[in-house]
Amino acid sequence: MASTLLYIRHMVCVKCILVVREQLVELGLVPLRVELGEVELRDDATTIDWARLRECLEAQGFEILDQLSPQQRLVAQIKEFIAHLLVSNPAALRSGHFSRQLSQQLGRRFAYLSDVFSATEGLCLEQYVIRQRVAAARRLLREGTLPVGRVARELGYSNLGHLSRQFQRETGTSPSEYRREQHLAITGSHVDGEQ
Repeated sequence: MASTLLYIRHMVCVKCILVVREQLVELGLVPLRVELGEVELRDDATTIDWARLRECLEAQGFEILDQLSPQQRLVAQIKEFIAHLLVSNPAALRSGHFSRQLSQQLGRRFAYLSDVFSATEGLCLEQYVIRQRVAAARRLLREGTLPVGRVARELGYSNLGHLSRQFQRETGTSPSEYRREQHLAITGSHVDGEQ
């Protein structure tokens, strides 16, 4: 019997792996391997109730990626790994660390992964990582009260200046100005609503 390989979006942490494994077992499937973004089942594809499997995984916030080219699957795996690092170890997204870890995780040379990503997404891998880190910084600045320097450390930046330069290039404003604008937007709308 042939095994079945699935690619699953939104698997970004160890807890996600456990939840997906649990869902598979509850459906009577036999997972041989469950990793970030990828599952190998002992079950043959023809014996799987795909509608039920999709429904169960979607109820938990996951999505089966099917009908993707090998390059698109690889890009999905790269994005999942980046999302995982943003949550678990943001400092690993620094250039030297990231390229080694990504190559090791996916078993491919970094240059190849970077080329596939650029060709598929129309954006270089380094720029994608920067955008994801800046998006995470925006969330932390908007939703929290951490000092900007602490936000930089939380996201693995070596210093505040590095975050500030990338943030300015991506958003057109500094992290401090962004927080101030967000705060004014919130307090201004409350004042307007009370009148």
